[in-house]
Amino acid sequence: MERFSINIILKEKEYAENVLKEPKLSKKPSYDLRIVAKYLYHVENLKPNQIYKRLVKIMEEKYYNFAISQWQDLLLNIAKHAKKRDLINIDYIPVTKNELLTIDGIKSKPMKRIAFTMLCLAKYRNMVNENNRDWINYDFKDIFRMANVTATIKEQCFMIHDMKALGLIKMNKLVNNLSVNVCYIDKTESEEVLKIDDFRNLGYEYLLYCGEKFFRCKRCGVLKRRTASNMSYCRECAEIVENQKTKERVQKFRSSKM
Repeated sequence: MERFSINIILKEKEYAENVLKEPKLSKKPSYDLRIVAKYLYHVENLKPNQIYKRLVKIMEEKYYNFAISQWQDLLLNIAKHAKKRDLINIDYIPVTKNELLTIDGIKSKPMKRIAFTMLCLAKYRNMVNENNRDWINYDFKDIFRMANVTATIKEQCFMIHDMKALGLIKMNKLVNNLSVNVCYIDKTESEEVLKIDDFRNLGYEYLLYCGEKFFRCKRCGVLKRRTASNMSYCRECAEIVENQKTKERVQKFRSSKM
């Protein structure tokens, strides 16, 4: 079974459009470029050679110290394979009352977050692949990171073992295959309680449901712990907003002196 990237975007068209609007790319832009390439193929109807040229231009404009010699092979590959997969367009991942009752019944609080994360990942994989049958295939370290659970490798193994013993998951029988089958997906389609549309901090999404204090960044929408009553932006966006305000103040001051 193919091992999938842990980066998950439910609405790739909107995401690609935002990437194109932003002045800078992330430090590791490969994933964003793959989504942009699919957008250029499916929405702008560009051919692979045209997609490649656009990707080069995007990197030149938005990526610090871009060197074509270091990126050419990757960009050519991304452009070539842009047509192989459609843009993903999922409104949200539903989490039902029965699924939450199962997770709430787990005694370990960190394990609850792991179970919630695995549930969302499996339901996502089911939506993008109708033959998936409740399987996930991600590195455990990435699952724990998405679940906002800090644990040593030994602790991770204990938690996975405990989830298996509880009948919550099954492991692939093949040696060296870490695929996990999630066994508590609600097949009765009971009442929807949560609608998950952001996978960046799934553990926090569960804790928010449990009543703990969080806020969503006004700029990027990421869920963060609330440590003060007046928090509106995550740290990264707060810096961007403050820098923009500083630029505007400087421009206003200079204009007043003219």
